[in-house]
Amino acid sequence: MGTVGYIVGEVRTDEFTFVTNREIAPPRLEYIVVQVQSPSGKIDVLAQVVGLSVSSRLLDRTLSYTEVESILNRLKSSPPIVVGTAKVLGFLDGNSVQFPRHAATPGAEVGLAPDELLRKFFSYNVDSGIEIGTLINRPQVSVMLNPNGLRRHLAVIAQTGAGKSYTVGVILEKLLQLGGTVVVFDPNSDYVLMRRDKQHRTTPFADRVDIFRLPTTQVGRIPDEEIGGSKKFTMQFSKLDVDELCQLTGVAPTSTNIRKAIQTVWDGLQGTDYTPKIFIQELEQLANGADGAPPAPGMTRGPRTLNPSIGDEEEFDRAFGKKVAEKANIEWDDLDSHTEEAVPTPNGAKANGAKAASLDAISGAQKALKYIERLERIDIWGYEDVPMEDLLRPMTLSVIDVAGVDSWISEFVVDKVLREAWGVAVNQGLARPVFFVLEEAHNFVPGGQGMQSQAAGIIKRIASEGRKFGLFMVLITQRPYKVHGDTLSQCNSQIIMRLTNPQDQNAVRQSSESISEGLLGDLPGLNVGEAVILGPLVRVPVMVKVGERLSREGGNDIDVVGALERARSEVVTVRREEKAKEEKKARGRSEWKEAV
Repeated sequence: MGTVGYIVGEVRTDEFTFVTNREIAPPRLEYIVVQVQSPSGKIDVLAQVVGLSVSSRLLDRTLSYTEVESILNRLKSSPPIVVGTAKVLGFLDGNSVQFPRHAATPGAEVGLAPDELLRKFFSYNVDSGIEIGTLINRPQVSVMLNPNGLRRHLAVIAQTGAGKSYTVGVILEKLLQLGGTVVVFDPNSDYVLMRRDKQHRTTPFADRVDIFRLPTTQVGRIPDEEIGGSKKFTMQFSKLDVDELCQLTGVAPTSTNIRKAIQTVWDGLQGTDYTPKIFIQELEQLANGADGAPPAPGMTRGPRTLNPSIGDEEEFDRAFGKKVAEKANIEWDDLDSHTEEAVPTPNGAKANGAKAASLDAISGAQKALKYIERLERIDIWGYEDVPMEDLLRPMTLSVIDVAGVDSWISEFVVDKVLREAWGVAVNQGLARPVFFVLEEAHNFVPGGQGMQSQAAGIIKRIASEGRKFGLFMVLITQRPYKVHGDTLSQCNSQIIMRLTNPQDQNAVRQSSESISEGLLGDLPGLNVGEAVILGPLVRVPVMVKVGERLSREGGNDIDVVGALERARSEVVTVRREEKAKEEKKARGRSEWKEAV
C-alpha cells in the first residue's frame, strides 16, 4: 500500500482530512484506505476522496497583486499545501460491510486502496452477478451487481443524453444470458436492435430476442430489415371486456347510460369473434330502437358521422326515451326516466341469449357510438390476442415497440400486457421471475394532479405487490419528478446518471433512502456513461463507468452535422442535373436551327 498522505486535524468516524502533495495526491473520487485501531485489533477502513484543496501560507488572500508579484520575484515559488477530504465507506466483516465505531488517529498513513479490496468491497460474491462496468478511477476493477437487488424493483434515472438506455441495454444483455425473462415496453425504438452488434453481425443471444411491433400505418424509426425482422403485436377486439372498452375509449364511470348500451351490445355478441365494425353496427341498431326508431331530436347521423351537440343530457334522454317507448307501445308517463323496463333488442338479440335492452341502454347507444367509433380507426386489432405464452418464455427478451403510435394506444398496450401478466401470476403462478422494463416511465405512471394514464393503476399495483408473485419493474426516466412518488420510492435499487435539474434531484432525494447530499452534489459532474448505483444491487453506493454492450443501441440522436452535409451534397447534385438539362435543351434548339 503506497502512502499518499497523512491524516491531520480533527478526525471523525465518518470523515477525515489528510495532507498530501501534488506528485502523489489521489484524484477526487479515488478510493483510499486507513488503519483504525478497534478493541478487536486493527481494521482496514475504506474511504473515498470527496474533495481536494491547494493553499499557500505565504500567498494569503489578503495580499495585493503587487505584493504577490514581489514575493514570487524574490522567492520564485511558494510551496503549495495540498489537503484532501475523505468520506468513510466502511470495512469488510466477512461478506458484509460494517461502519467503524472508532476513528483513525492524526498522523496515520493514508494509502491507495488495493484493487482486490475494492473488488471484494463493491461486488457481491454471487455466481450469477451482473457485470455493469468498472470503478470510475479504476478501469481494472469490475463491479458486479447482485441480481437479488432487482427483487425490490429498479429505477434508472438520467437526463437526456447521459446514457441511460445504453446502460439498461448492458443490464438486459447480462440478465438475458443469466436466464432472465424480460419484457420491454419501448416507446422510442431504443432496444429493437438487440439482435445486431455495431458491425451488423448477429449477437450471441439473437435467437432469444423477439421484437413485437404494432401493425400501424405509421412508419417506424428503424425498418424491419435492419432489426432482423419482427412479429406483429395484435389484440383480439372480442376479448376486451366492458370495463376495458370504456377505459380505452374514455367513457367516464358516471356515464351510466353509455355503459349500459355498451354492456347490452357486448352481451349480445358473446360467443362470437367480432370486430369494432360489427360492434358499431350493433350499437347503431340498438340506437334505432326496437323496430328502427329514428335518432332522437338533436342527434343527426349519417354513415359514420355523428353530431355530439345534444344539449342538456337529461332532456336528450327523456326525448329519446319517449320516442322509443312510443315505438314499443309503452306509455312513457308510467315509467321513470331511468327505468330498467326492457324493450326488445334489434335483430332478435334474445334469440342468441342476450337480454332485452333497457330504455337507458337504447338512449345511451347513440352517444356510445362517438366513443366506439374511435376504436375502428386504429390498426392494432387482429384475430390473435396478446401472446402471453411467448412473452413469459424462459430466457427470452421481448421488446414491444410502441414508437410512432398515439399515447393512448401505447398506454393501453402497457396496461393490457401488465394486467394479463398479473392475472397469470396471481391465478396460475409463475415458474420464473419476469422483469418488465418501462421506458419513459413518467408518461405511463405520472405523478401530480390532473396527470393520468390508463396503465398507471396496474403499474402501481405491481410496484407495491408484484414481488410477492415474481413480477418486477425496471422504470427508466429522465424526469423523476414527473413519476408518481410512491411508485418511484418502491424502487429500492437505483442507477442514477448525470442529473442537473433541481426538481429531478429533489425527487431522487425524496425517493431514495441511501443517497447522501454528497452523492447528489456529484450527479451534475458525471460524464456520459458514468453512474451512481444505490440500494441492494450493491453493498454500498458506488460510482461506475458503464461497460461495453454487445448489441447496437437504437436510441441514438440524429447526426445533425452529417445530415446537413448530405443536404448540401443533394443541392449540388440537383444543380448539376438542372444545368445538364439546360445545356441539352440549348443544344437541341441550335441543331434544329441549323437543320432549318
